[in-house]
Amino acid sequence: MIGGFIDSFAGGGWGPLVTGTLIKNAFTPRFAVGSSTVAKFILTITAAATFFLTLGIQHWNIILGLLIGGIITAPFSAMLTAKLPVKKMFVVIGLLVIIMSSITIYKSVFS
Repeated sequence: MIGGFIDSFAGGGWGPLVTGTLIKNAFTPRFAVGSSTVAKFILTITAAATFFLTLGIQHWNIILGLLIGGIITAPFSAMLTAKLPVKKMFVVIGLLVIIMSSITIYKSVFS
């Protein structure tokens, strides 16, 4: 519930908070990623419906692009999660989070 609130209120934080907590509590990474992804899907549908009802669909092309990208990449994520060893997956995810956060910090400081 806390992860869902943070995601819908602040616009992010679902992945690190929920998936990390599930893995920390001895769930397999495959179960944690799958469970949090399904819950995120339901949360996203609810948030999107709320936005559409209150704001309308003004930027449908951006939404369509995000939908197509998610549909194309979701099967690859599932296959990769099933095949990668747990420790290597943690290293890859940690590096991605560090790199992406560093880019965001760099852009906010030097822009």
